[in-house]
Amino acid sequence: MKKPTVEQLLTEHKRLIESEAARYAKFVPLHVVTAEAYRLAKEAAQSFKPESGNKFSTHLVNSLKKLSRISTKYGGILRVPENKQFRIHKLNQAEEELRNEYGRPPSMAELAQATGMGLSEITGLKQVRKKEVNVSNLAYSPVFIEGDNDEWVHFVYHDLPQRDKLIMEHKTGFGGKPLKSNDELAKMLNTSPSTISNRVKIITDRIAEGWKG
Repeated sequence: MKKPTVEQLLTEHKRLIESEAARYAKFVPLHVVTAEAYRLAKEAAQSFKPESGNKFSTHLVNSLKKLSRISTKYGGILRVPENKQFRIHKLNQAEEELRNEYGRPPSMAELAQATGMGLSEITGLKQVRKKEVNVSNLAYSPVFIEGDNDEWVHFVYHDLPQRDKLIMEHKTGFGGKPLKSNDELAKMLNTSPSTISNRVKIITDRIAEGWKG
């Protein structure tokens, strides 16, 4: 019997891959776990031997058990609710705009006026922001890019604007570049940590698209 192609196996088991990703995405953003799930699924499809007598679904589920290392590693980190993430994003935007306008960090009063938030809410959001779970501020290099040989990864990289190329390099180690934190990249590129965060999510989602087929 002819072995199915990698693409066929991934397409046929899309629901299983994504349900397993959701199961492990308790303390880490779902898009991070999903991207890693598709990388592991691709490896499983490449190594699958139909002549062994095992079903691919069994082989796949065993491979996806490696997703537990993400959940285990970050199991104690706070998960920020979506509504609070929105407020933090609004605060970050105002902070960046005022910093650019004044050439200095804005005061609490200036932030309150720009956002329409109270001083107590701004103080609370700043405290939560320090613990915010996001792919860009985890001390973690996304494991879905372990080498430079994947054609899709190269395609995504070359399709990125120059600033995003640098972000991808220093968040994943792509091309042998040293890993940098969110704050380090923001300083290097003269932007805000929240902007880096948003760009990393876009890059991650783009890479995941290629492995979803």
